[in-house]
Amino acid sequence: MSISGGISNSALEAGENGFGAFQLFTASSRSWKQNKPDKDDAALFSDYLRKYDTVPFSHIPYLCNLASPNKDVFDKSIEMLRANIDNCNELNVRYLVLHLGSHLGEGFEFGARNIIRAIDSVSKDLGKLTILFENTSGYTNNVGAKFSEIATIVNGIGTKNIGICLDTCHAFAAGYDIRDKGSLKAMVDEIDDRIGMDKLKLVHLNDSKFDLGSTKDRHWHIGKGFIGEKGFENFFSEKRFRQGCFVMETPVNEDGNDSSNKRAFLKIIEKCGI
Repeated sequence: MSISGGISNSALEAGENGFGAFQLFTASSRSWKQNKPDKDDAALFSDYLRKYDTVPFSHIPYLCNLASPNKDVFDKSIEMLRANIDNCNELNVRYLVLHLGSHLGEGFEFGARNIIRAIDSVSKDLGKLTILFENTSGYTNNVGAKFSEIATIVNGIGTKNIGICLDTCHAFAAGYDIRDKGSLKAMVDEIDDRIGMDKLKLVHLNDSKFDLGSTKDRHWHIGKGFIGEKGFENFFSEKRFRQGCFVMETPVNEDGNDSSNKRAFLKIIEKCGI
């Protein structure tokens, strides 16, 4: 949801559209500088959350790269992380989604050490906030395309305020075929065994514009991509995905919009008996 005109507008729009959960940036998504929420706007945001009984999730801007070997980028990423933690606590947002970033060729172990060091440095500021590590598409030098990598990082961090966000497009692009029952079960078992399904707090529900294993992070309209309606029906046939918070990060263009994607999603879960 957009925060144009005020952060409270995101909660209002989500509520008026009947969304039970929504995602927002708490400041500009294109700038290192992260402004604090206006006090009155923050109060109105909280009022709308109560009125519409909707659950907010914040996403850190994509500039943030805690795996970076570049000291300037690494330091600015920690500063951005601190600012987003403060904003979430000000707004009573309980979850902050974080891409694990790119090690830029230095290797997974290097990137993982940087991420662990960064999270440990801000852990005392988290309060009731939980950081959610999002799986990535497997593009060159990305950290966290496999849940085994995410598990290594989660298990290396001192705080328990860590969870995960599963992105269906990213998982598919990284080679997890959620259209196939056996492959889907294997992915869920990997998450459960290595991290714990109790740490899965959010699913980004996105179709993929490219085929399995492409490593391309290109979200597409629900049921119109390579995952397709049958793929999502298979996804929701897995009992561990039959409840929880789901957020669509689908595009708005001539092929669809938020309303058409919501209709497609509701049609799929109805067919699944949910």
